[in-house]
Amino acid sequence: MKLKFPYVIESSFEFGSIPTINLWLNVKSAHGVIPFSFLFDTGADVASLPTSAAKRLGIDLDRCPQLPMSGYEGTTISVYKSQIAIEFGDRDFKIPCVFNPNNEVPILLGRAGILDRFNIFLDGKKKEITFVEL
Repeated sequence: MKLKFPYVIESSFEFGSIPTINLWLNVKSAHGVIPFSFLFDTGADVASLPTSAAKRLGIDLDRCPQLPMSGYEGTTISVYKSQIAIEFGDRDFKIPCVFNPNNEVPILLGRAGILDRFNIFLDGKKKEITFVEL
């Protein structure tokens, strides 16, 4: 399986032009699938969603273990460890995730569950990312 997604170049005052890869993926819930826009972040260990998303997905955070996690800013917060089932092309699979109590942070798609399933190619000329199943 091979999937291609376009990406955009966003301007940053400090750093010039930055490729930004947003992927619309369906996440399975008890009530069907719910689409989420994930920022693909190869610097993130796991997928990260706000705790408000857990409620939409029917995930009971009281049943999820809490663990400390450090982010880019160097601060440590307590997150809820879980997993989500995503639709990726014609494949469905589970990936590890955390639910962050800060509902203002972007939804991230991290490395775990992705880089071990796909080779990833960036085409700077076409501005697209390609995921090729291993």
